[in-house]
Amino acid sequence: MRSRLLFLNLAAATIALVAQLASAQPAVSSPLQQKNAALFSPAQNHEPVISLDGLWRFHPGDDAQWASPSFDDSTWALIRSEQSWTAQGFKDENGFAWYRFRAQAPSTSTPIAILLPAILTDYEVFANGVRIGGFGKMPPNGSLRFNQPFLYRVAPSSSGATIQFAIRVWHHPIFAAYLGGGPRYGGARLGDTSQLEQRLHLQQSDRLTGVVSFYAIGLLNAVISITVFGLFFYRRSEREYLWFAVVLLASALQSAFAIIDFILRFPLGIHDFLTETIGAIGITASLLFFSRVLDAKRTLLWKVVLIIAVLDPLNVLLFVFRLTSPATSTTLRILFELPIEIYIFVMLCRSALAGNRNARLLFAPTVLLYGTSILGGLLLLCFQLGWAVNAVMAINRWSVTETPFPVSLQVFVQLIFVVALLAFLIRRFATSRAQEERLTADLEAARTIQQVLIPESAPSISNLDIDCAYHPAQEVGGDFYQILPLPASSAGHQQEVLIVVGDVAGKGLPAAMTVSLLIGALRSIVETTISPAEILAGLNRRLLGRGFGFTTCLALRISPSGALIAANAGHLAPYLNGQELAFAPAFPLGLDANANYAEQTFNLAHQDRLTLLTDGVPEAGSGRDLFGFDRTAELSSSPAPTIAEAALRFGQSDDITVISIVIS
Repeated sequence: MRSRLLFLNLAAATIALVAQLASAQPAVSSPLQQKNAALFSPAQNHEPVISLDGLWRFHPGDDAQWASPSFDDSTWALIRSEQSWTAQGFKDENGFAWYRFRAQAPSTSTPIAILLPAILTDYEVFANGVRIGGFGKMPPNGSLRFNQPFLYRVAPSSSGATIQFAIRVWHHPIFAAYLGGGPRYGGARLGDTSQLEQRLHLQQSDRLTGVVSFYAIGLLNAVISITVFGLFFYRRSEREYLWFAVVLLASALQSAFAIIDFILRFPLGIHDFLTETIGAIGITASLLFFSRVLDAKRTLLWKVVLIIAVLDPLNVLLFVFRLTSPATSTTLRILFELPIEIYIFVMLCRSALAGNRNARLLFAPTVLLYGTSILGGLLLLCFQLGWAVNAVMAINRWSVTETPFPVSLQVFVQLIFVVALLAFLIRRFATSRAQEERLTADLEAARTIQQVLIPESAPSISNLDIDCAYHPAQEVGGDFYQILPLPASSAGHQQEVLIVVGDVAGKGLPAAMTVSLLIGALRSIVETTISPAEILAGLNRRLLGRGFGFTTCLALRISPSGALIAANAGHLAPYLNGQELAFAPAFPLGLDANANYAEQTFNLAHQDRLTLLTDGVPEAGSGRDLFGFDRTAELSSSPAPTIAEAALRFGQSDDITVISIVIS
C-alpha cells in the first residue's frame, strides 16, 4: 500500500512542481487571434524564448504526411496544450494522435531548441517534417512509463522564419481508462538553447527538491535498520528485532527505488513489480513483528492474511501480461493490502483493550501510520475508479511543511512511527538487558552457593581411594553429589562413607534451586538415618508437591572392607570393574508418594573399582552421534577425571558427574 501511495505522491509532486514552474513564469508570448490559431511568435522582436502554451491543432489517427509542413491542418480541432486531450472532449481516446502548431523563430542567431513537458505515453517530435527526437517506443513495442520534460534541438532558422512542429503521440490503451493522453501540463517553450537548458535544469532541481523528504526518510530507515539488525545479532532469540529491521529496510528500498524511478523513469511494469515485492516483504515483516511483540496466536485467519501478503505482488503481473489495465491491477492490490493493514490495526486495538502493555505503548504511532495508510488506500481506490480524481490528487499533495523542502503527510507520519518504534525497541532492549543482568547475578549467587554445597574434592578415608569430577553444562547445574564420612559405630570398627549422587530434571537456575533443596534435606535426614533406602524415601517426601519435577538419585553406604549397601531411585546403575550392577526398577524422586526403594547388598574385593555417573556421560555428543553406553562401560574402569574428559571431548550437552571408588 505504501509503495503505491509513494508512487502517487511522487507523481503528484511532479505535476505540482512542473505546473507551478509553468505558471510562475510570465507569459512571454501568446497565440495569435483565432484566424492564426496554433501559430506562436515573440511578443517583441528580441525575445530569446517564447511560450508555446495555447491552442494546438489535434487529430486522432496516424499518417506520416501529417509531419509535413505543407500539410493543410485547418480542419483539425483546436485544443489547449496545457491539458490532456481526454479532458477536452476526446475521452477514452487511445492509440495514435497528432498535434501540430507553428512558431516563428526568435530574432536571434543563437542555436534554438524546444522544451516539451511530459506527454503520455510515447511520442516523436518533428520540425519542418524532420524528426528531431522523441520518448519511448512506438508500437508494437510501446513502453509503459511516465516521461518527463525533455529538450530537443531545432535546426537553425532565420530570424522570424516559421517552423512547423508536429508531435506524433501514441497513448497506451491500458492507460487510457484513467489517464488522459498528450501533454499533462503546460510549460512548452521555444528559443535560445542555453536558456532552455537552464530552465530544464531548474525544473529538474525543483523536482529533486520535491523528493528530498523521501530521500531523508529512506536514509533514516536504512541507518536504523542496520542498527536494529545489530540488536538482533546480539539477541538472536528475540525475532522482533529482525522483523522490524526488515520493515525498515523494505521501506528504505522502496524510497530509494522510487527516487531512482522518479529520475530515470523505469517501465511501469518493472517499477510496480519491484516496489510491490518489496512492499509485500515489508508488510509481511510488519505482521510478524506485531504478532511477536503482542504475543498474538497464529490462527487460521492470521495464516490467511499472511498468504494474502505474500501473493500481493502477483497482481502486478495481470497488467504486465496485458490481462488487465493498471487501474484494475492496482485496485486488486489495494483490496489485497487493506485486509492486512486492517488485521494489524484490529489486533493492536484488541491487545490494548486486553491490557497488553506493549500494545498500549505502540498504539498511538501504529494507529497513526496504519490509519493514514488505510485512508490513503481508500483514496487511491477512488482515484483508480475515477471518483473525485481532482480531490484525491489535491489531498495527496498535502504537505506538513514546504520549507526548506516539502514534507508530505505520509513521510511525516512514517517518521513519527519509526522514531516511536525505535524508542520502543530501545526500551525493550534495555529492559531485557536489565533482566539478563539480574539473572546473571542470580546465577552467580546460585553458583557460589552450589560450590559450597558440592565438594570440590573427596574426603580422605582409610582404605578407600575416592576421586570425582563435576562439570555443569551451564553456570549452575542439576547434577549433585555428596560424600559424607559416617562416624564409627564403636571402637575398632572401620569408618563408613555415605555417597549420594543425583540428577535433577532440567538445567540452569531452576535445577540449581532443586539441588539446594535436596542437599539441605539430605543433610537433615542423615542426622536421623544412614539407611540408603530411608534416605531416598525422605528425599522423595521433600520433593512431592513442590512442582520441581523429578530427580534420579543413587544412595550407597560403603565400608573400607568392601561391604556395600545401595538403593536406587531411577538413576543410572553404577559400574563395578566395567560391569553394570543390576538394581530393581524404581520411580525417580518426586513422582510417587508410595514409592518403595529397596536396598541391595554387594561385597567388593581388594582393588575393585566402583564408578558412579550421571547421564551427561553417555549422552555426550552432538546430533545423532552420542558417547553411548558401550563407550561408557569401556571407560568405567578408568579414574573419574579420565571418564569426564573423554565425554567433554565428545561434546557436552548435559551436566557431567563421575565418582570413582577403589577398595585399597
